[in-house]
Amino acid sequence: MEKGITKPRWLSARSQGILRETLRVSALLALVTLLWCACYDRWTIRAWKEPIAYGGDAWWGMAGAKAFADREITLTSKAPVSLGAPFRANWYDYPSIEEGLIAWWGYLVRWFGVFTGSNLVLLTAHLLAALSFYFVGRRLRYSIWFSAAGAVLFAFSRFAFARGVQHISLTYYWHIPLGLLVVWYCFEPDPSPPSKRRIWFCTAVATLFGIQNIYYTGLFCQFLLAAILYQGWVRRQWRRAALPFSLICLMAGLFVLMNIDTFWYHFRNGPNPSVLVRTYVGLELYALKPIELFLPLVHRITAFQDWAQATYFKQSYSIGEPGSAYLGIVGIAALLWLGAKSLLSFVRNRLETTPSHFWFVLWIFAFSVIGGINGMIGLFGLVFFRCTNRYSIVILAFVLLFLVRELSRLTRRWPAAWSIILAVAITSVGCYDQTVVLPPWDLHSAGVQEDAYVASQLRAKLPKRAMIFQLPVADFPEVPAIGAMIDYEHFRPYLQSKDLRFSYGSDKGRTRERWQAEAASLGMRGLVPLLESYGFSTILITRPAYADNGNALVAELAAAGRSTILVEAPRLVAIALEPSANRMLPPDFDRHWYDLEGSDKDTRRWSDGDATITLENNSSKPKSVHLTFSVDTLKQRELRVTNGKEIVYQGRLEPANSTPVNLAVPLPVGKTVLHFNTDVPAEAPGNGDTRRLAFSITNFQQVAD
Repeated sequence: MEKGITKPRWLSARSQGILRETLRVSALLALVTLLWCACYDRWTIRAWKEPIAYGGDAWWGMAGAKAFADREITLTSKAPVSLGAPFRANWYDYPSIEEGLIAWWGYLVRWFGVFTGSNLVLLTAHLLAALSFYFVGRRLRYSIWFSAAGAVLFAFSRFAFARGVQHISLTYYWHIPLGLLVVWYCFEPDPSPPSKRRIWFCTAVATLFGIQNIYYTGLFCQFLLAAILYQGWVRRQWRRAALPFSLICLMAGLFVLMNIDTFWYHFRNGPNPSVLVRTYVGLELYALKPIELFLPLVHRITAFQDWAQATYFKQSYSIGEPGSAYLGIVGIAALLWLGAKSLLSFVRNRLETTPSHFWFVLWIFAFSVIGGINGMIGLFGLVFFRCTNRYSIVILAFVLLFLVRELSRLTRRWPAAWSIILAVAITSVGCYDQTVVLPPWDLHSAGVQEDAYVASQLRAKLPKRAMIFQLPVADFPEVPAIGAMIDYEHFRPYLQSKDLRFSYGSDKGRTRERWQAEAASLGMRGLVPLLESYGFSTILITRPAYADNGNALVAELAAAGRSTILVEAPRLVAIALEPSANRMLPPDFDRHWYDLEGSDKDTRRWSDGDATITLENNSSKPKSVHLTFSVDTLKQRELRVTNGKEIVYQGRLEPANSTPVNLAVPLPVGKTVLHFNTDVPAEAPGNGDTRRLAFSITNFQQVAD
């Protein structure tokens, strides 16, 4: 205390310490907030209402947050009614453990709107990263000032800017320093059992890892497994191995819990291997390339950027996720310092003095580089952790903590002012180097405004819950661009709409979802009556997907008698349909039916043997439909169609004859499954067609009574 200032008698020494630390943390978070606003130019209300990122995965993330905000999905229900029309979209197939993050994002969207809420969820990621790093630094008794400096640099890593809202679950790397602290606890040689306070802390951190991005969880489990081997095998202290073992079990349980809905859905409906495709090539394409730790994709110093571009990024054979691995000047210096100190311990044959940070970083390299341990594991089909370049942020956490430790040790006897000056200098240099000068949001604000205009016009001209069919038909998620239309672009009108339903956005791979592509293949003359029978009010065309800007489709629709344009914009045009008052849902031909063939005048679908057709009634009352089609076969066979225990058709099929069938089918609320059974197995037709064929149905039509 300074002279003349007395301690308030109502504050204990402990309370004063807590107050001082609270003020320091508040100042740190205020600094991070100001720096973040400066980086993203978020100084006005108008700027906050514009999204920082508007494209690709950012659309997907915002769509999920909006669905949660609108209460269409929850932590256990993943079937948003506004997507996947005329059904509810299926989001159960795609595994995820980040429901907590989506919920947080969803609440922010509910309170502040889609774009402001998305900006806030990104700011929160930076704030949490700074807070976590500073906490660990202080817990390890490092210098206040260097802990704060490291916290700022960790929060404003190049990784965070490269990932942003687009990969928000990766940007939420804030718990990594906490995990490293837990790992160090688990490696401690103290033979006594850990205190209850430490056990609760480790449990809380493991819980955070268990409900966030699986990449960080996987590496954390590797470190804990190493702690088990060290304590049990090397030191023979199996009691000390109990804590890391229990933490791994906890995270495994949380992984199962977070995906219990997906596991249950697969149990009831069968697996869907098409929804998440991972191959060995991804392990090489997205592996950690150590050279990228030292080279920025973009930089404030143009000469540095141009040199990196010319010498590496434009010449490298495989660039997977460029730009995020760059450690920054301070991080590079810390990594070199760590390497030099470790090398010196080897030369002096004093391995016990090697910083533990070195061994962990060495393991990350061994596991993550092209052809490393992860690649060898991938030879056996385990290719889930394909993007090991993402572990660069863990390397940065290690080297920054090492840097803070060494600076705290070296400056222990320095005057406080000198330590502060050095910490400020490091922070300033690091922020100048690591923060990216982003293009102003005005560059994509035109697209935001266009989508807002289209959504407002559709809301004004269509009834509530009107269904909109989006062209071109695009699978979801993770598919290549269609023309100049990038992945997830169909989410754009949904993000700014209310009380409208869109055809896009249901997980690919299920037979229920293939009706859209098959209907579109019939041309506009075949597509229009089909969509109207399903109750669609509009066809919305994304123009950049087509070489002629969609003009031919608009002309085809006019020729089919649908020429009323509800709204037209540079990228989107909406054509009105005349939805039927007596609506139906598309039939679901199971996996034993091949894809539809033919044109709008003559369609055919072959089976590979016994097959089913599922009809669904999502109204509140029973109804009935008439099914008309013809049946053909390549070989004489018996065909029987049953609805439950009732036989609704049975006949003998001859190869030369097409047999007409007319069925009246009652539809109670829910699903009705028609089983097509034959007594002769399928076989190849022998004309070069490699498929095994049994019988076909031609010109299948569903007419509501």
